[in-house]
Amino acid sequence: MESIRAGITARGRANEPLSLRLTVAEMRPLAPGFTRVVLEGAGLAQYRAPRPADAFKLELSADDTGRPLLRAFTVREFDAATRRLTFDIAHHERGVAVNWLATVSPGDAVTLAGMRPEWVAADGVRDHVLIGDDTAVPAIAAIIDSLGPEHRVWAYVPTDLLPRHPNLELRLRTDVETHTPEAISARRRTQVWVAAEAAAVRRVRAHVLGAWGVARADLLARAYWKRGLTNTDTDAASLLGYREAVLAGGDIHDPALAERIDLGL
Repeated sequence: MESIRAGITARGRANEPLSLRLTVAEMRPLAPGFTRVVLEGAGLAQYRAPRPADAFKLELSADDTGRPLLRAFTVREFDAATRRLTFDIAHHERGVAVNWLATVSPGDAVTLAGMRPEWVAADGVRDHVLIGDDTAVPAIAAIIDSLGPEHRVWAYVPTDLLPRHPNLELRLRTDVETHTPEAISARRRTQVWVAAEAAAVRRVRAHVLGAWGVARADLLARAYWKRGLTNTDTDAASLLGYREAVLAGGDIHDPALAERIDLGL
């Protein structure tokens, strides 16, 4: 993953790890199944090098033992002048995030930890394929917003809740095995980003590398959740993976490392 890794790693080091106490400024329904939340606070002055789809975690509550329960989200927008950070929450039938939404109000305090770099456009690449389930829609939307009109984008998602782009082809499904983007058919160099449930990501990743023939350097895959496991369980496993990697000399800013830990590769 040299091209993507080099770009994200170099830019990722511009942000030191953040631990901020912020305030909920706004909350509003965005669309069926999504709520938009805006955080604000002087501490956001430390967020000096924002990138599209940066990942962070919020401490939303505590478990029965008093340990904090963290959940991961994606920066949808950031306004450095007003020190406001916007993110979107995809609703599920139950869970820590849904419970938090039911109880939180503007003015409440929340702790943010981050940022993990998730995306950078590879140098010279103008074709991008973005694939994800509803949990990845905020990240995909942020990535699309960051791409100028000279870029072409194919988005495979289950909703049309995406920003406008002059060269966006939207596919309201994530089954990429039944459709091949024109950039792939034409054998142009194409950057692919995938995020969804772990098993689905592994399947799509194999198809992208095999049937589509995308270079390993131009693919970045993320497991945003794992079927049958809570986020607390997956976070605990990931933490162990990162600790082992750091002890072995790994770079926590390396997206290839995160991919291996996320997907158990």
